[in-house]
Amino acid sequence: MSTQLIADAVRNSRSRTESTAWDKLFALWFQRLVYTQIWEDPEADLAALQLPVGATIVTISSGGCNALSYLQAQPAQIFAVDLNDAHLALLKLKLTALRVLPDYADFWRMFGEGDSETNAALYRDRLRPLLDADARQFWDSRNLLGRPRFGYFTDGFYRHGMLGRFIGFAHLLAKAARVDLNVLLTAPAHSPQRQEALARLDRLFHSRLAKVLTRTPALLFSLGIPPQQRELLGGDQPLNEVLHQRLLRLINGYPNDSNYFAWQALRRSYAGPGDQCLPPYLQRSLYPRMRDGAGLVIPVHANLRRFLESLPAGQIDAVVLLDSQDWMAADEIRALWSAIDRTGSADVRVIFRTAGADSPLEGPELSPLREVWRRDAERSAIGFERDRSGIYGGFHCYGRA
Repeated sequence: MSTQLIADAVRNSRSRTESTAWDKLFALWFQRLVYTQIWEDPEADLAALQLPVGATIVTISSGGCNALSYLQAQPAQIFAVDLNDAHLALLKLKLTALRVLPDYADFWRMFGEGDSETNAALYRDRLRPLLDADARQFWDSRNLLGRPRFGYFTDGFYRHGMLGRFIGFAHLLAKAARVDLNVLLTAPAHSPQRQEALARLDRLFHSRLAKVLTRTPALLFSLGIPPQQRELLGGDQPLNEVLHQRLLRLINGYPNDSNYFAWQALRRSYAGPGDQCLPPYLQRSLYPRMRDGAGLVIPVHANLRRFLESLPAGQIDAVVLLDSQDWMAADEIRALWSAIDRTGSADVRVIFRTAGADSPLEGPELSPLREVWRRDAERSAIGFERDRSGIYGGFHCYGRA
């Protein structure tokens, strides 16, 4: 069922006759565990949304990091919706851990470090018995090497998943090009060592190999980018140049001692434990709120629009679409916003990212939506500037017109 839901989502931007072999391959690929960490900054989201206490939020789940991190806004309820069973299994594992683990140290060891042999026993003895059948089946099942997936937490969890392995491949290329990633992460901004590493990185991204690799749609599958979003990402620029500029924004745009996205990109790990340079749900000071609020987060395996259509009218205060509209045709976007219009409260806010700079709602094909919805330029700018991941071309916040 998960594969069919994803296939339908990928086809939203094409008719069945236009659906390509790349689309079908991506649908098969994306049913796996892609993101061990979500790559949208939850603090940027909350700064743009400015939610009142007691809000009801609907978000695409992905790895669940942001759904949990939104608990710091003291919501009434968070629906974490996703098509991908693997991502929901990860969220369910985190929620179970928050309910049963006695302290922050165990939670950090499992989801912050993710590389201790004791995590296997922690999973088997404390977490597995309380998981639902779907999540238990996912973590118990074996990968292509014959290892149970819960073993990912014993040898570096953030080295796994499609994106983690892609980053590992990128690290090998960087090593071959003698790019010192540790210098990029920790050296002072204007130090000679860092300038040399940046120069080598520039040469790598503009090499013939980089140009060949970025012309291959399958390369970007591990980034969670389907074929049609690849076109939006590139625009009228070579894709190797776009990816280079996004990486520079990620590693240069914000101090790396407070940017956990840079740590994941350059080291595939976090700098914690504690309260610095971590996603909110992994911060020590917020752990009591995460544990107390775990029951407010509800995982949902469904198409987002159809889930919204199933809810009572006027119930939702915030909708977080991530970059999902980059996958969608105009008809599907219209149907989605119609569902948000019915389900949203009078003050509902909607945020999303785009691979390119422009919002799909601002184009001529979707101009009727602007009679109902208005892009909040100020909140959109706040979200874009505070998004430390730096990998998206646009951040957009909408409210009712």
